[in-house]
Amino acid sequence: MVVGREFDECENGLDERKPLLQWDKQQKLSDSDPRLRISAKTNCFERKRRRKGLKEYYENQDRLLECYRQDEARLQADSFDADKQLKAQAEQFGRKQRMDRLLAQMVFLLNIVLLFANLAAAIMSGSYAIISAFIDNTMDLTSSAIVQLTVWAIKHTNMFNYPRGRERLEIVAVVVCSTIMGVTNIMMIIQSIQAILSNDVHPEATLITILLLFGGILSKLSLLVVCCMHNTNGARLLAMDLRNDVATSVVALGGAYLGDKFWPYADPIGAILVCSFIAISWFANVFSTIPLIVGRRAEQEQTARICRIAIAHDERIKFLDHVMVYHLGERALVELHVVLDETLTLKVTHDLCEALERKIRTLDFVDRVFLHVDYQLDGDR
Repeated sequence: MVVGREFDECENGLDERKPLLQWDKQQKLSDSDPRLRISAKTNCFERKRRRKGLKEYYENQDRLLECYRQDEARLQADSFDADKQLKAQAEQFGRKQRMDRLLAQMVFLLNIVLLFANLAAAIMSGSYAIISAFIDNTMDLTSSAIVQLTVWAIKHTNMFNYPRGRERLEIVAVVVCSTIMGVTNIMMIIQSIQAILSNDVHPEATLITILLLFGGILSKLSLLVVCCMHNTNGARLLAMDLRNDVATSVVALGGAYLGDKFWPYADPIGAILVCSFIAISWFANVFSTIPLIVGRRAEQEQTARICRIAIAHDERIKFLDHVMVYHLGERALVELHVVLDETLTLKVTHDLCEALERKIRTLDFVDRVFLHVDYQLDGDR
């Protein structure tokens, strides 16, 4: 990838991009926006398709320009200090880890209480839907234990054996929990289908069963709100788990009640619906998480922000010879090759590149930066 200083000239020079620079605030585009005008010669379906594409394009461009402005304002402020920024990020990461530990402990204790409540409800009712809720609760304990163990392992890392820490264990924990939950619910789906085929369905939804499930729903809803407010990878895992629990309990309660009062097959059908929803959501989580640990490239917007910072950093940077931003964990790794004048001294080159590296590392989505200096464009050969 070769990027020159003409980047800034293109931004201000191309006529079709001038309207973007007039958009001062990030906001959703309305259909009346002049940038979304389509020729009347096309049919209504084609106009709708093109308008949708244009709307998405301009919203992405507006968001990117807003990120440019925020980065420029932050990096050029008189009070900007890269070391302070990195230290603040480390402190913020520590606070998030402490909150993750607290949330994991709260969810773990609640799951222990609800495990016995759901076990009692399953025994009293004989409902497949409630049994599926009990199995889900058992898996919740497993996932909570894995999250707590992961957080503890990250905190108590031997820095001699793991010089860069073990933060990526959190991603591994997400994959393990998701796989366990998905497979377990598939097994429950098979059991429910067998019950329907054998006509072995006799649910009993008593008042105590209903109260036990309803109390669990309210308690998990409260924790779900707290986890959604704390937006980290571990908290998102717990929030997905709690969301699934609430959906499980609601459908299980409805299936058991309908199966007892109206139609017996509503109970195993409810169990199948619950387990299908949970299995699909957890497997989808696995498929979206695995690319983060096998080297998936970062979002185009993030790469553009890094290029912008590098180009604007110093006039002595002639070109960007190679830019690669990819994931080997939750945050991205950056490989950047810059071209400088071959007559610059080692001291000047070192200070220039070290300052650029620190600037890029202050971006919240960046983990590490590998910066290479060259004196000619060689296409990363």
